Amino acid sequence: MTPPTAGSSLNHNVRTIVRELEALDTGITADQAIAILTRTDLTIGDVEAFVCTKLEGYSRRRVARTEAFELLVMTWLPGQGSGAHDHAGSVSAFKIVRGTADETRYAQAADSLVDPVGSHELHAGEVGIDPGDVIHAVRNGHAELLVSVHVYAPPIRELRRFTPRPEGAAPARAFLRRRQLRAPQVAIVGGGFSGAMVAVQLVHRAARSGMPVHLVILDRQTSVAEGAAYRTPDVRHLLNVPASGMSAWPDRSDDFLEWAKQRDSSVVPYSFMPRRAYGEYLRATFLDAIAQAGPQVSVEIRREEADTIERRGNSGWRVHCKESQPIEADVVVLATGHRPLVDPLSESWSGSRARYIEDPWSSLMLTAIEKNESVCLLGTGLTAIDVLQSLGGAARSARVMAFSRRGLLPAAHAPAPLPRIDPRDWLGPLLQTAGEITTPGLTRSLRRAVRQAESAGQDGRQVIDGLRPHVSQIWRALPPRERSRFLRHARAFWEVARHRMAPIVAAEVKAASEAGVFSVAAGRILGARGDIGGATLTVRRRGQSIHELHRFDWIVNCTGPGGGRESGFPPSIAGLIASGYLETDSDSIGVRSTPNGHAIVDARVIEDLVLIGSLRKPDSWESTAVPELRVQAALAADAIIQLIQRST
Repeated sequence: MTPPTAGSSLNHNVRTIVRELEALDTGITADQAIAILTRTDLTIGDVEAFVCTKLEGYSRRRVARTEAFELLVMTWLPGQGSGAHDHAGSVSAFKIVRGTADETRYAQAADSLVDPVGSHELHAGEVGIDPGDVIHAVRNGHAELLVSVHVYAPPIRELRRFTPRPEGAAPARAFLRRRQLRAPQVAIVGGGFSGAMVAVQLVHRAARSGMPVHLVILDRQTSVAEGAAYRTPDVRHLLNVPASGMSAWPDRSDDFLEWAKQRDSSVVPYSFMPRRAYGEYLRATFLDAIAQAGPQVSVEIRREEADTIERRGNSGWRVHCKESQPIEADVVVLATGHRPLVDPLSESWSGSRARYIEDPWSSLMLTAIEKNESVCLLGTGLTAIDVLQSLGGAARSARVMAFSRRGLLPAAHAPAPLPRIDPRDWLGPLLQTAGEITTPGLTRSLRRAVRQAESAGQDGRQVIDGLRPHVSQIWRALPPRERSRFLRHARAFWEVARHRMAPIVAAEVKAASEAGVFSVAAGRILGARGDIGGATLTVRRRGQSIHELHRFDWIVNCTGPGGGRESGFPPSIAGLIASGYLETDSDSIGVRSTPNGHAIVDARVIEDLVLIGSLRKPDSWESTAVPELRVQAALAADAIIQLIQRST
């Protein structure tokens, strides 16, 4: 895109708005944005080049974008709306150019759902404002087309979506109760799948035993249980496990499948459901469980993160948050999910970062990318596939190129379910040599099993699936040096075979490749220079010595969650490591824990510090998917209840 101040394609009034915003540089305030939109007499003719209707939802067309602000034109057909959301701290001012907008404002309740607190209409020429913390929804409830001009400062990285309460429903009583006197208090740090299911399991056990307990769930996200994976609004983002394998309960294998079938009779066990639907299932599971809590149970949700966690005397913990009073916890559950993203270009990028999207899960950022703009994806895993889908796949007119060290795309699931192949015939003898297993030897045995299956007319994916229940046992049998070797040399190959695309997603990726829109390259990004119109990358392909220059309109970091020494931990985890209450493994992929989740430091078990999820990778490796996490949640709840019973 040509810098707005240098181009002549913008209408005079629109160009004036852009120049006034540019003159403010950074730190644009709500009052400044209102003043600029108010004094500019915009008409539909001024923005008609950006008016674009879409049947699948309202359209967002970018007029100008810098690191300090973004100017958009939105077009709403009758009946289209935004849903309840906030702007994650960005100032938002918008002016109605044509039609009438219905704005509803909401307040968040104790159970994280939102309730309407007021509504009004905005007519042509009127300006609306959100200083950054308002929860609202905008809708075109009229017969006429609605066109609006929006200023965001800085550009929104994430449109945080909220869930309105169903009509006639009320928060569960457990959310409204005060903590009973001397009731043990459990602080759960993280409110995604892991944190929510630990809470649910604790509530069930407390109900059976009559034990009083107060739960405090800390999570900055807008809705408990969804987590990063299931928060996506894009229905094209599918689970990479069929519905039959996604129950949140270890003892109710068909729970999710039955839930999905009640909403869509066409769902079958091998259906790959939208991740958004799975997030709805988890939220419903969580809220239903809390609604059944006994009168001795109370639950509190704080929409913030734990800043530091410190020991309180000989037992218990004090959890500090930036915006509220410390939590005096008898037990702390660490359910923080994946490690923070790593920026692979942090040391090699220079110039403007206006066209660099560092967080690929900030879905709103991706909507700024037009189909005729070229994109470089840093990474070729499932995150890159998600982004490719959000960008339009084969429907694009500009190229999308994905770079990674090895250039490996995820494998695809089979079009129909296949039975697992039991690996015990070849795996059993290998495990008997525990302490002597090597990564090359394990890899050779696995490849041999795949070849044998394929020569017998079977599918190599059946071998991988059969190995899945044994992965943690294999990991524990590997000597530390061989675990390190696996991480360096074999991890990428295992993950593309293990973490697969849904069949329909694989078909879409193939179509984009055959259309010449999508390509994959193996190599390294040696340098990147950005400007307001894009970025130029210096690339060395794998096996080559020459350098290539590639120009893209956008760069998207798709390397996925961090892991290893190059990735940091959240502040609360890092603080516990520094103070000696958590111990990392030699490869720093997580922290040490017992089979039921207690933290371990120098072989000493810390019973009132419980872990679940990716933090536990050093001792189980397979610790990020639902089949493992639902078992971990149940074991963690058992351990916590037993500890509380011994302490009272």
